[in-house]
Amino acid sequence: MKPPSNAATNGWYNVLPDPPPARRPEGSVRVPWAVVGAGFTGLAAARRLAEHYPDQPIALIEAERVGFGTSGRNSGFVLDFHFMPYQLPFPDQALAEARKRLSSGGLAILCDLVQANQIACQWRQWGKLWVAAGSAGEKGLDEQRRGNDSLGASHTDLDAGEIARITGSGFYTGGVKVEGTALVNPAALCRGLVQTLPGNVTVYEDSPVLRHRRGRPHRLETANGEVVTDQVLLCTNVFSPSLCVGGSAMVALSIFASITRPMTDEEKSAMGGDGSHFGLLPSCMGGSTLQHTPDGRIVMRNSGYYGPGGTSDTAFMEHVRRIHAESIAKRWPQLAELDIEHTWGGCVAITRNEGHIFGRLGDGMWGSIGCNGAGVSNGTMAGTLLADHIAGQDSDLLSDQMRIPAPAWIPPEPIRGFIGRRRIRRNTVDTTER
Repeated sequence: MKPPSNAATNGWYNVLPDPPPARRPEGSVRVPWAVVGAGFTGLAAARRLAEHYPDQPIALIEAERVGFGTSGRNSGFVLDFHFMPYQLPFPDQALAEARKRLSSGGLAILCDLVQANQIACQWRQWGKLWVAAGSAGEKGLDEQRRGNDSLGASHTDLDAGEIARITGSGFYTGGVKVEGTALVNPAALCRGLVQTLPGNVTVYEDSPVLRHRRGRPHRLETANGEVVTDQVLLCTNVFSPSLCVGGSAMVALSIFASITRPMTDEEKSAMGGDGSHFGLLPSCMGGSTLQHTPDGRIVMRNSGYYGPGGTSDTAFMEHVRRIHAESIAKRWPQLAELDIEHTWGGCVAITRNEGHIFGRLGDGMWGSIGCNGAGVSNGTMAGTLLADHIAGQDSDLLSDQMRIPAPAWIPPEPIRGFIGRRRIRRNTVDTTER
């Protein structure tokens, strides 16, 4: 099997202090439970399993360092709910409401953990501000309003002047503010979560599973040793096909972000705005997602690439870096000389019908794979509910999770590549619309 591989850099991770040395499996480690993947889903599943089975050891196996992989590469929005405008009107209103409850539930779990454990991850429950920069974006704002109204979510309309007073940027023509969403450094949040796991969870990092021998027991082979387990939970999302799961259910797309160096006091003053550490989401597909962080950085996220290859393509990464620098300068011309410190990519899995692989996959084998947006909150909720499902603990939220359909079949290459590249082209907007 080919082990998971991300780009060699991750800006969110790079700005953190170096972690302690990684623990790896040595020889043969025997446990009743093993969770593969220490992203938000796997972290939540391991935590909840440990609560259900406090006297049983659990191995949590991560291919890279915790926080370096996909979960630590997103734009740092812990969304209270999420929907795609093309879904409107919702074909299944009850399912849309269930998805909202699941996202809100995941957000609540993380909020409680951050507060209880004083996790230093720049957590701030500022909300989310959907923004437009022209006619396409204004149409998108109308769709956000419709979706919010349909889900009973209140929102506040902001005009160009009000957005400028918050952000210091005159680039945007309007926006819709929704309270609830938290903004974070996702790599720091992952690290904090792993450091506060119950004592019966042992975390193995830098230990990609190179081979999974299924059976009773399961054998998870790594470079340094193996984990032998009665029950294995796969929380591996886009890398699941390397473990022979979900290969016909998902398309891999790479999305890119950059983070600037911290601004000087003079640059902060030149930026303007009210000093908020804000988060902006594009109201049209393919636009730019943006954070202004408490340590005075700007995080810009846009541009896509079919498959994982773009994250290791040096020329393409430099191209993306230039796009991000231009995107920042268009919003704040006064910050045109603000240096970008890191540019990185992350690979996400998209299913055709926003389906989710969830539950029993085989004898002693379980999985939660595919969040399709709002991955921090949805992944946290799904991992928690997977452990509940295994332990036989029913709840209204588990019933909500069970409503989500299994992923629809996606044709193989070259048709899959044609569909994926077309979607990227369709969702690429002109960030200079104004």
